[in-house]
Amino acid sequence: MASSAGEHAVSNAVTIGQIRDGSPRIVSTQTPPRPQTSGSPANPTGDKPLVRVVLGFGVVAVVSALVGVVLSGASYVAPPAGLPDTGPVVTWLLPASSALVFTAAIATIGWLLLAGFLDPALSKKTVSTRGRRALIRASVAAAIWCISAVASAFLTLAYILGIPLREALSPSIFATYAWDIEDVRGLIISAVLAAVVSIGALLTVELKRVTIWLALALAALAVPATAGHAAGLGDHSMALTNSVVHAVTAAVWVGGLVALGALVWPRAQDLSIAAQRFGYLALASVVLLTVSGLGNAYVRLGAPSDLFTSGYGRLVLAKAALLIVLVAISSWIRQRLLPQLSGDHARRTFAKVAVLELGLMAMASGLGIALSLSTPTRVEIEFATQAESLLGFEFPAAPTVSSVLLGWDFDLLFFTLGVAACVFYVMGTRRLKARGDAWPVMRTVSWFIGWGIFIWTTNAGIAIYSQVSVGLHMVQHMTIVMMVPIFLVLAGPVTLALRAIKPSPTGGRGPRELIMSGLHSKIAIFFTNPLVILGIYVSGLYGLYLTDLFGFLMSNHIGHIFMTIHFLVSGLLLSYVVVGIDPKPKPLPHWARMLLVLTAIVLHAFFAVALMSTPTVVGANWFSLVQPEWLVDPVKDSVIGGQVAWGVGEIPSVLLLLIIGVQWSRSDERESKRRDRFTDTHGDREMDDYNAYLNALNDRAKRDK
Repeated sequence: MASSAGEHAVSNAVTIGQIRDGSPRIVSTQTPPRPQTSGSPANPTGDKPLVRVVLGFGVVAVVSALVGVVLSGASYVAPPAGLPDTGPVVTWLLPASSALVFTAAIATIGWLLLAGFLDPALSKKTVSTRGRRALIRASVAAAIWCISAVASAFLTLAYILGIPLREALSPSIFATYAWDIEDVRGLIISAVLAAVVSIGALLTVELKRVTIWLALALAALAVPATAGHAAGLGDHSMALTNSVVHAVTAAVWVGGLVALGALVWPRAQDLSIAAQRFGYLALASVVLLTVSGLGNAYVRLGAPSDLFTSGYGRLVLAKAALLIVLVAISSWIRQRLLPQLSGDHARRTFAKVAVLELGLMAMASGLGIALSLSTPTRVEIEFATQAESLLGFEFPAAPTVSSVLLGWDFDLLFFTLGVAACVFYVMGTRRLKARGDAWPVMRTVSWFIGWGIFIWTTNAGIAIYSQVSVGLHMVQHMTIVMMVPIFLVLAGPVTLALRAIKPSPTGGRGPRELIMSGLHSKIAIFFTNPLVILGIYVSGLYGLYLTDLFGFLMSNHIGHIFMTIHFLVSGLLLSYVVVGIDPKPKPLPHWARMLLVLTAIVLHAFFAVALMSTPTVVGANWFSLVQPEWLVDPVKDSVIGGQVAWGVGEIPSVLLLLIIGVQWSRSDERESKRRDRFTDTHGDREMDDYNAYLNALNDRAKRDK
């Protein structure tokens, strides 16, 4: 009972205080003492068996990729005389090199995860001895990644151009065509990023830099996945999102298992902490892999029967079967094995099961590579116009209230983001409720409203019409940047996380400590500076809509994702600083918050006037190419966009001012009550001193008489 009460007290010690104006601020909390661990083995080569396992993973992945190519019917067949022939060497080496690229990527990501996140022996600022060894191995793996990506780029160039490898190796051929071919360009960028990660990991001991290298490694893995996303098959936005999510989550899952293996083989005594963290990581990866895998099958298969009648479909079934087995193994490990990892028998069992799981993952990875090189069964969609080909869908009918509000255009990325945010929020509130703590219901309601509006703006009919109409695009923009953030910051998600997540049992770097270090970081201080916030906010208006950048970003799905994230983040920064209830690095006084909002209103008004006064189409390099028949006056449509920016954008700004006024009034009330309590207990020293001063003046006046 005593220990439970102590844990409750620690978990309930939220790192929020009150300053004079009532705004939340960050204060330090005590964490449990860091125990002496034997997690860093004396023998620096204790995890050498893991290196052999990773090499075995690569071999299995290569073999599975080659077998998958044969099963799908994508193996080498000599073309008819007179047609370009790349030769059998390229056909067989390309899947093998792709498998090596992925193997090196997951090894890099796994050891970076160990060094920066999963290692229980972490301090708050630097890696442990074990983490430093992991960084060296991550550096070697990233170097192999870089070399194999370059080799794969040459092979891909030869495969796409239909030329022998010796011609693709020619500097003139490579310089002429490489950057213009999306698949090759992605591999080149990936190789450059892997080289940066290799050098950075080799020279790093600070945890903050490990985070940077991990982010770059994930980006290096994601970039090639954005190429060849079946745009001509329709639903190309879903195809791109699925490919990126599938590649990244698979690498994180396998990499996390590699990191856990680095603790199992040297018999680290603090393994259970890392295992618990990996359990959450694996659970999220399983969910994302399942969703993205189903999305990939939907985008690339013409009909459900293709699963059984085509080589491509049979590969999908084989990969799905492997995923089901992997999920079952992971569930068994999480429920039965992880709680018992302190025993030697459980460790040996875990090591054997982990090797089996890695082997199955290697087979699934190889089949995935084979799928990427095989021809989908879904027939390429032929649109009636070039404009519809650019859009990737047929022109929508003339907009109506019903079609804009109730239409549906599923966006997997933003829909999943919104749902996941709500799920994690509810998990946090349930954890508080389970230990007897209260959480305001209206904050939960506010969180759901915010994400509900966001899902509507990115998945409803407005998301379709925003791609062909400047006016309706501005409705979407203003809603995301002005309305959604207000509800999200009033929900206090950071405060909830700090109360719901327990401190690291070792006193080192856990999820809660990551949040705290982020709040204290120079990056947080920089991005919550009012001038920086205004700069980001203004760049999303003047720098986007009054230049050709708007049309360029609208012309591709990556640009569309970037704009949506920019709208959301810029709005969150402004709302967080002026009305957010979460801790802030440097809280502003209420008068400064008022001034910041008023400045944003003025800048926004000037932008709206400029947009309404424009004599040309905004984003003409996109909207003039995708103009539907019902939009007869595109210049007027741009003017309507300015009117929307003026009218719709100012309403949330006034709402912000009202919220600041209410918070200011409540802050004064809290300060008044605090002073009254102090006065009742200690007396009003200031008033007593003032009265004494008046009495002294009165006595002096009497003496002068």
